[in-house]
Amino acid sequence: MSNESNFITGIVIGAIVGAAAGILLAPESGEETRKKIVDKTSGLKEELESKFQDISEKIKGLENEALSDFKDKFYDVKGKVKDQYAAISHKVEALENDLISKYKEIETEAKEHLSKTKNA
Repeated sequence: MSNESNFITGIVIGAIVGAAAGILLAPESGEETRKKIVDKTSGLKEELESKFQDISEKIKGLENEALSDFKDKFYDVKGKVKDQYAAISHKVEALENDLISKYKEIETEAKEHLSKTKNA
C-alpha cells in the first residue's frame, strides 16, 4: 500500500474508534445512543463514499495520464524506428547498386581478358 492509502486508512479507523468511544461513554439512554450511532455511521458512510470517489477519480486520472504517456512514447519510438529503417534501406540500396556496378565492371574486364586470351 502507498503512504497515502495507509494515511487515509488510519484516519478512517481513528474516526470510527473515536466516534464509537465518544458515543458509548456518553451518559445517555440506549435509544439516544442508538440514534447517535446511526447518525454517526451515516455521516462516516457518506464521508467514506466521498473519499472513495476522490480516490477513484485520482486513479482514473493517473490511468489516463499513463496511457497518454505510453501512446506518446510508442509513437515517438515508432517514428524513430521508421526513420532508422529508411536510413538503413537507403544504405542497403546504395550498397546493392555499388555491388551491381562492380560486378558489371568485373564482368566486362573478364570478357575483355577472355577475348584477349582467345586472340593471343
